[in-house]
Amino acid sequence: MTARIFNRNYELIVTGLILVIGFLLYSHTFYSPFYFDDTRYIINNPAIRNILDPATIWHFSATRFIVLLSFALNYHLHQLNVLGYHLTNLLIHVSAAFLVWKLVLLIFATPELKKSKLSDHSKIISLFTALIFLSHPLQTESVTYIWQRCTCLAGFFYLACVCLYLKSRLARLNNEPWLKPYVFSILLALLCLFTKENTVTLPATLMLCEFCFLKSHNRHDFKYTIPFWLLLPVIPVILYLTRSYSLNSGWRYLLTQAKVMITYIRLAVIPLHQNLDYDYPLSKSVMDFSVWRSFALLAGIMFFAARIFSKYRVLTFGIAWFFLTLLPDSSFVPLEDVIFEHRLYLPLVGFSLFLVSLVVYFLGQKSFNVMVAVLLAVTLSYAMLTYKRNFTWQDEITLWNDVVAKSPHKARPYYNRGVVYWEQGQVEQAIADFSKAIELNPRNYAMAYYNRGVAFDEQGKDQAALLDYSKAIQANPKLAEPYNNRGNVFKRLGNLTQAFDDFNKAIEVNPRLVEAYVSRGALYAQEGKFTQAIGDFSLAIEINPGYVIAYTNRGNVYAHQGAFAQAIADFTKGIAVDPEYAGNYIHRGHVYFKAREYDKSWADVHKAQALGYIEKPEFLAALAQASGINK
Repeated sequence: MTARIFNRNYELIVTGLILVIGFLLYSHTFYSPFYFDDTRYIINNPAIRNILDPATIWHFSATRFIVLLSFALNYHLHQLNVLGYHLTNLLIHVSAAFLVWKLVLLIFATPELKKSKLSDHSKIISLFTALIFLSHPLQTESVTYIWQRCTCLAGFFYLACVCLYLKSRLARLNNEPWLKPYVFSILLALLCLFTKENTVTLPATLMLCEFCFLKSHNRHDFKYTIPFWLLLPVIPVILYLTRSYSLNSGWRYLLTQAKVMITYIRLAVIPLHQNLDYDYPLSKSVMDFSVWRSFALLAGIMFFAARIFSKYRVLTFGIAWFFLTLLPDSSFVPLEDVIFEHRLYLPLVGFSLFLVSLVVYFLGQKSFNVMVAVLLAVTLSYAMLTYKRNFTWQDEITLWNDVVAKSPHKARPYYNRGVVYWEQGQVEQAIADFSKAIELNPRNYAMAYYNRGVAFDEQGKDQAALLDYSKAIQANPKLAEPYNNRGNVFKRLGNLTQAFDDFNKAIEVNPRLVEAYVSRGALYAQEGKFTQAIGDFSLAIEINPGYVIAYTNRGNVYAHQGAFAQAIADFTKGIAVDPEYAGNYIHRGHVYFKAREYDKSWADVHKAQALGYIEKPEFLAALAQASGINK
């Protein structure tokens, strides 16, 4: 009874410690803005707007279904308030650190380690492994960068699966009930696979646990991993059916990854000069000395891990875990980007266990106090670097300035900083950054041309905007937005034929681009083709019921046709979607005036004025006269 109470209290203390440290390290990031892919996957993602519509989420990304479902829950609870998203990410990370602690304790409960001398320090090793995993500065990208919840959530499910698998196997070895945790581990494996694709290494990791720690009666029993291997084809099949990739050369990617892995090791040990977007060019030749040097170093590490296995199997396990969990992102299967820090989220479990165990192996028998002091110093150093690194994430300009300084010859950081400048109204700085991105990557940066075109468009520089939209189309003909925007410039210049052609092309490229339907509908209305105009506005509303301008434009067409009831209905729907948009109050007020409902017209005029709109004096005079006559 006393031992049980002690264990329960010890678990509460460890849980509280992990929770407090996690919140202290990330407390100044709770209001950090959305970044980078957050725009595509959260801010502008209609798939997460309705948590009761999982089919839409599934069609958006089947292999990221679980993480997108979690974003849908966030959006349901607090829309785009970043605080909720950050708190969720941090809670997932803290929970993953707790699972790391549990995992190490389970490892030391296995037959191969239970009687080893190292097990005397199992509580110290498990605690510091969890704390280093929690506080390592490389984790900031997975926790503070909201979209990378897919990484830490996948890591949480991965760790939970391994823990339950070990728990079930230990129970089986001890002739205790084991089936329940085993079944739950299989279910968690499914959650892994539908959170992030790189969790495909899970069956191999379970086999690694069997090989290193679960040998019984002088034999390994791998049959328990079979259900996990049977789950693996699910992801390749779904990827084949639902997604396609534009990838780098697999051979060059593999050569580059040899060097990237060495960089990852350096960052794990000494996490200095971190960067959100590394400038890491693909290796061009198998004869590159740096490639062979990297392969030699990696081979040396593997040889070392094999040689020490019989005596230091925990160290071997940590090394094997590191490389095994890194394999999906750093092998012959090419990805668009060769290096990202968030790819080290799960590998850092192996690194943390290796580092802590190494210190304990060499200092544990000599001086307990020195051993703990070293582990505390390492943990504190990483924690301080994490706290400092998170300041870089507090502001968009600060972050992209940091990336530009560290990757000055890469186009993407300039482009992303340009987007931030544009959103902040600093047009000239935005144009300068878009121009720099184009200078560095003139052939492949369609979005830089497009956004610079938008900036020129806003400045009224029609010819410069047309040129950039055309270059964006030339760089990427499958990008619909430049066609739509170029069409609007042609419309403004009176070239209606070319405008129609561009709107039609935009819709052909992206049949769900609501802006293109609204643009073409407005042109139809301008030419008196009201039926076609209403059709386009209706399609836009069907695609995106929250697109206010579509209601406004359709309401204006109905008003022009004298269909006042339908016009008022559209303006009212627009107001329901965005009560702060004055335009719908103005237009509805004018329709009420034509329908001789003067009190309602006055109410809409006053509401529009409260929102900052100044009504034309002649209309106010006409309304005053008409309402006075009416009275």
